[in-house]
Amino acid sequence: MRLALRFRAPHAGSFLLPLPQSLAGQEVGDLFLSQRPEAVYEARDNLLARFALGEGERLEVRFRLRASPLTHRPPWGPSLLREPPEAWPGILAHRGHRVERALGFLLSGRPHTWFLVDGLPLDPALYQELREHPGRLLPLGVAPEPSLYLGGHEGRRLLLLKAPWPGEAEPFWDSLHPLDPDPLPWARGLAFAALGASALGLPTGPWPYLPYLALLALRQGGALKALFLRTPRHALESLLFHAFALSVTLEPRPELGLGYAALFLWNRLKPSSAAPGGSPEEA
Repeated sequence: MRLALRFRAPHAGSFLLPLPQSLAGQEVGDLFLSQRPEAVYEARDNLLARFALGEGERLEVRFRLRASPLTHRPPWGPSLLREPPEAWPGILAHRGHRVERALGFLLSGRPHTWFLVDGLPLDPALYQELREHPGRLLPLGVAPEPSLYLGGHEGRRLLLLKAPWPGEAEPFWDSLHPLDPDPLPWARGLAFAALGASALGLPTGPWPYLPYLALLALRQGGALKALFLRTPRHALESLLFHAFALSVTLEPRPELGLGYAALFLWNRLKPSSAAPGGSPEEA
């Protein structure tokens, strides 16, 4: 996939920004910078570039990325489950492990920070998030086991900067964007416009909604199946929503909407397992 990192200078000056590079779990190529840097160098396994920018000036780096999952079973992983996730980096540092911060983006464009323990990824935030709401990563087309984040990741992220832990905040890119055209937002817009028209009494039929469903099936189908096998009630939430939406374009079925609303509330009032000491396979 082709991606672009973008940065807008908040003031005139010199800015040091990390550049994407090939690392474990990510292969980067065809790097293009919209402006020539003053200097490029490596520091602490990071590839850094310094730019002189005026106030409001924009900078972009374009590149190709091939991301892949990382799966490790480090010996320190199971022992962490008895402790709250927010304490994991400190516990491992106290035991003598080398702990660093990893700054980057999920490929949805969301900025994300995790940790590297002796070079292996540790992501307490996503571990806890998926324990409570296992469908949270469905938009990325993955439904990983929460235990994957005890030494690995799902392969849908970009690591840009390794920084000391604990440490101060680092200068960073503002946003990550895909460069290849994505039909899903357009299909979603058409589908929800049809839903609105149907709700107002203008019959559209299911046809404007079906391309959106087809694209979702291609992108999320495998992940939804994996989620259904692990925690059916979270997978059914998505299926009930689309069943109700389709019924609105044909013959409204309020019971489907009520079922979706009830399951939506149930899944958030009663998360899979928020207890850090539980079995990682429960979620």
